[in-house]
Amino acid sequence: MLPNLSTLIYGLSIGWLSPNLELLLSADTPLSSGVITRSEAGWIGSIGTVGCVLAVLICGWVAEIVGRKAALMLIGVTQLASWVVVLFASDLTMIYTFRILGGFAGGGTFSVIPLFVSEISEDRIRGTLGAILSITCNIGILLGFILCYYLDYFTVTYIALAFCILFSVGCMFLPESPQYLFTKEKKDRAIRSLRFYRGEADNESSKFISEVARFKEMHGNVPPPNPDSGRRVQLHIKDLLNKPTLKGILICVIVMMFHPMSGSVPLITYTDSIFRESGSDLPPATCAMIVAAIQLLGSYASSMTVDKVGRKVLLVVSSLGCAICAAIMGTYTFLNVVGVDLSFFKWIPVTTLSGLVFITAIGIGIVPFIIMPEILEPRVRGFVVTWCLLEFHTVAFLVVNFFPTVVERFGLYSVMWFFSCCCVAAATFVIFYVPETKGKSFEEITEALDSEKKPVPKRTSIDV
Repeated sequence: MLPNLSTLIYGLSIGWLSPNLELLLSADTPLSSGVITRSEAGWIGSIGTVGCVLAVLICGWVAEIVGRKAALMLIGVTQLASWVVVLFASDLTMIYTFRILGGFAGGGTFSVIPLFVSEISEDRIRGTLGAILSITCNIGILLGFILCYYLDYFTVTYIALAFCILFSVGCMFLPESPQYLFTKEKKDRAIRSLRFYRGEADNESSKFISEVARFKEMHGNVPPPNPDSGRRVQLHIKDLLNKPTLKGILICVIVMMFHPMSGSVPLITYTDSIFRESGSDLPPATCAMIVAAIQLLGSYASSMTVDKVGRKVLLVVSSLGCAICAAIMGTYTFLNVVGVDLSFFKWIPVTTLSGLVFITAIGIGIVPFIIMPEILEPRVRGFVVTWCLLEFHTVAFLVVNFFPTVVERFGLYSVMWFFSCCCVAAATFVIFYVPETKGKSFEEITEALDSEKKPVPKRTSIDV
């Protein structure tokens, strides 16, 4: 699916980081300004999340006001600009710019694509299509590691630029999301768009006609935009104040913290230093490729199971699995620090951390992005998704930025035990509060969120 090409490009920029940090720290640095310091390398690692935060606000706004397609094209242009910058980078400021622009594109990708895919997919395959986001991102990370370790600095950049051009041009020919067009009272265009994404000919099937009727009913109570207001539709606070919506927002806010608090985010960012700290004897390049390949296998497994076993099961299994792996890694590191002979257990660091990224990719790495647009009412969806992704990237920035400092002060074992406790708390929350959304329509999910099974109140208050 074309929109997910942008996640591959974002994954490529993540995979670019670990090998090229070592290059920028060496005498062979391509920067005319000279070798960077360890402190500057840390900022290169974390500053991309600044762009992610900006993207959540800007791309979320563009997706709601101008359209999902316009937001996708903005992501493509930003990605193209980021790799042009790194191609001509001569000093640290340009590398920072590359990372911020790349982070902006990544934040926009994870903000817009889950929303777009949810709106164009059939209920029965919505989860599988949503999981492709994780697969393509992890393909990009693995590709980035491989290309950067075996090709020169500029060749990798040209390859990334070719992907960016392909994505940007391809987006020009994609129809707008049918659900978005329905909310804007553009019913004829919405039906044409839905026909494109369902592969329907002029003689629509009864299933297609039923789906069109459902969309019309779902969006039928939205008044047309007021020409005097610049066609901007603003939410009223009452749109958020009903039980299913409030419960859905609470679930989104909490599940979006699962991934950054699992430990996998700093693991990918600081792969080399983590394996050195753990006592592993494997070369950094080997470790990085193993971790990326395992993460890709996990995301593929998620895509194969998310519409079979369900979102809730994957979240619980993934959270508990991450808790076990992090606890084992923390215990191994602690025993290594206190001087216990672990010469027969050198396989534990790469095994447990590979297991952690695999299990993360199966569930908490992608399922929250699938659940979020599923449980939110269409009118509040864009607003809530924007702020939940802002929360996600803020937490990720804090974790990545403070990870080296906390490890230095309290030890890697303390950090891994903390991540383990967070994962246990995540599993507990999912078991008691998160409904299953597999194969369900929005109406069925809303009913599940309302524990008293009352009809969802009509949302009649809106400011235009």
